[in-house]
Amino acid sequence: MSTVSARLALSLTLAMVSAQPGPMAMTALPVTLPDLSGSAARVFRGVCLSAEVGTTDYAGARIAATTYTFEVREYLKGGGGKTVTFRQVGTPSGGPRDLGRAASLPVYTPGLEYVIFLLPESKARLTSPAGASRGAFLVAGEDVIVPEELTGLFPSAAPQGRDATTAAGGGRVPYRTVRESILKTLAGAPPARR
Repeated sequence: MSTVSARLALSLTLAMVSAQPGPMAMTALPVTLPDLSGSAARVFRGVCLSAEVGTTDYAGARIAATTYTFEVREYLKGGGGKTVTFRQVGTPSGGPRDLGRAASLPVYTPGLEYVIFLLPESKARLTSPAGASRGAFLVAGEDVIVPEELTGLFPSAAPQGRDATTAAGGGRVPYRTVRESILKTLAGAPPARR
C-alpha cells in the first residue's frame, strides 16, 4: 500500500470511528430507539439474500466494500421495492485492517433475517446502520435480539405475561413490541423511561 493510500485509509478509519460510536462508547452511552429511528432513512425487516464482496473508489483510493441485498418483509420507515440493495464499507471476513470492522459495522449472513435502521446513502454511494452494529437487530422466529443497552422500547407494547423490564430493552423481545415501539416513536410518542 502506498503512503498516500495508507494515509487515506487511516483518515477514513478515524472519520468513521468518530462518526459512529465504537465499542468503548457502547458501554458508556446507551443507544435509544428514537435515535436509531430518527437517524435512519429507512427501517425495514428483511432477509439477507446475498453478500457480494468488491471494492469502491473513495477519494482516489480503492477500499473494500460489500453489496448486500435483502428481501423486505416490512418497511417501518421509508419505502421502496420488494428488495433493498446497499453497499457498506468492509467485508464479511474482516480482519485487523478492515474499515468496516474498525467502525463496528455489522456483517449480514445470507438466509438470516434482520431489522435494520439504514442511514441515508453517502455521496460515495455507501451506507450503514444508524449506531453501527447497534442499528441491526437479528430476528429469531418472531423475536428480535436487541442490544442490552437499547432504551426507548415501550413496555406497554409487551404481550401479556412478559416482564416489562425485558420489553424495555435488551435480550429477546417480540417483533410486534419492537415494531409498535418504532411506529410510536416515528409518530412522536414519548419514549419509555427505564
